[in-house]
Amino acid sequence: MPEEKRMIENYEVKTAIHIGGKEIIFAEDTKAAEPFLACNCTWDNPFGVDEYTNAVVSDDYMEIMNEFLGRVSGELQHIADQRAERGISNQPLTADDCIKDSRYSDFKDQLVVIRPENMTASARTADNQLVLATGGNGCNPDARGTAVFTKNLFTGKETRWNRLDVAGIIRPDRMPEWAKEKLAALGKDTTEKPSIRAQLAEGKKAIAQQTAAPKATRDKGPEL
Repeated sequence: MPEEKRMIENYEVKTAIHIGGKEIIFAEDTKAAEPFLACNCTWDNPFGVDEYTNAVVSDDYMEIMNEFLGRVSGELQHIADQRAERGISNQPLTADDCIKDSRYSDFKDQLVVIRPENMTASARTADNQLVLATGGNGCNPDARGTAVFTKNLFTGKETRWNRLDVAGIIRPDRMPEWAKEKLAALGKDTTEKPSIRAQLAEGKKAIAQQTAAPKATRDKGPEL
């Protein structure tokens, strides 16, 4: 089955690069007087639908291709400047940076890590991955819903993720210094809390110890 063409009105999308939270697009309409198009695409709306902005058209292929490549280059430079300004490592956070088994925990009011493989390549850094889980049925590991509503710790931007997008709760010893400072400013506790599985294991251990302990004999007093 042939792949469905992506269209912007009568323009067919030929190339789209997802970078810096947007797509930069080069498209063509062979029947138009100005057949070449460059534009941006974002999804910052309640329904997450495509919004096309900053469109430029021309009958000159080189002009629009230079526009397209210039936008990509500008986004790359913006990302590089942003990382340098924020002092952000290029290495993404992974499940190894999370509290063991915390993916089974309740995420509500916790600082969680978004899986890097579920993000665009340019966003796989701690300033994009570390988010506060503010609500949603997906915070509860036993709920049917999957939505986890979050607030980016660095930028404050609110985003919806699915529970499977979350790698777990960040380990305090793997937390960047800037994250600790922002949490402190918010009055959040950065000490490690045991996961639900760990709590259950401790509870079973305590019950087993109580069961195994010898029962105290009642003193009947002196025999007469």
